Amino acid sequence: MEKMIAWIIGRLPKPLQKLWYAHESVWMYILVGGLTTLVSLIFQMLPTALFNAVHMANWLNTGLSTTISWIFAVTFAFFTNKKYVFKSKTHTRAAFWREFYMFYGARLVTYFLELAIMELGNHFFATVHGEIITWRSLLVKIAAQIVILILNYIFSKLVIFKKREDGAKK
Repeated sequence: MEKMIAWIIGRLPKPLQKLWYAHESVWMYILVGGLTTLVSLIFQMLPTALFNAVHMANWLNTGLSTTISWIFAVTFAFFTNKKYVFKSKTHTRAAFWREFYMFYGARLVTYFLELAIMELGNHFFATVHGEIITWRSLLVKIAAQIVILILNYIFSKLVIFKKREDGAKK
């Protein structure tokens, strides 16, 4: 992935290359966040459609679909953020698991926020028959992802992958 990005950036005009390299971690976070959002959307919409087909209750459908989506998205986000965004290198298992647990813990906080946004949003978009209208659920999911993306960057940058003053990882 790094070579592909370097190839693409190398073809941009010099001012855009400078802009990229001046804020590389932010741009990488946005790129990885976009890919994470795509993973999240796919794993939200597939179960939602399946659960609608079997006439699962809206509250259970939303909760279960959001949980499945969260598990896939957070797992993808941990490894891509660690490697490509924050370039965190852990030299011990303890250091790896520390980052892992902190990452999932922070994401758990934003998961509950996302779940609340999804529940409230889908409550307003439920049809007379009680089924969630898929495209409206998708709009709610996208709005939730924007809020979550910002909060997750703050947690990751300031807490989880924070460099110590000597430049080493905790």
